[in-house]
Amino acid sequence: MSGRSQELAERLNLSPFGGEQREFLKCTSVEGGVPRGVICEITGTARTAWVLDLLVSNPELSTFWAEDRFTILPTAIHQRGVDLSRVLMAETGEKLFPVLRKALQAKLFDCVVLPGAIEEVRMLKAVQLFAREARACVFFLSKEPKSAWAIPFQLRARWRPGGRSYAVELLKSKFHSQVSASVSGE
Repeated sequence: MSGRSQELAERLNLSPFGGEQREFLKCTSVEGGVPRGVICEITGTARTAWVLDLLVSNPELSTFWAEDRFTILPTAIHQRGVDLSRVLMAETGEKLFPVLRKALQAKLFDCVVLPGAIEEVRMLKAVQLFAREARACVFFLSKEPKSAWAIPFQLRARWRPGGRSYAVELLKSKFHSQVSASVSGE
């Protein structure tokens, strides 16, 4: 690769072998980590616990947590070990998409957490583009996995019997060579 081509590839964040270079957040329950700049759909009974554990594992991340109406208390987030000075919480009402768009366009947040309320493909495409530009992980906390192509990373986190730990199953990933079975989380 010539010097000019290499410089352009670096500026565009492209791998010398073709394709985009991807950054990953460290995550003990997903081998290789969680990709940045994409929509990550998290389903299952332990989805919120999994996201909070990811934030504890990556204390440097700034997070925007949006809900149409709050279902989680900041004290619960703090009790799980997340530094609340790194989390901005917003109750969006009916304006979830415009608020989400502004948060991602500001490029201030490494992670955005929201309910899996966006169903329209056009909006999902827009969120994916905004996430890519911002290099942010957008976590949809959904009850059931969606089959939308605009969601390239899906996992399920379910509480084990007794409720002290959860199992994580990687359902879909365009970034990992194989989809793993079940991994422990705490």
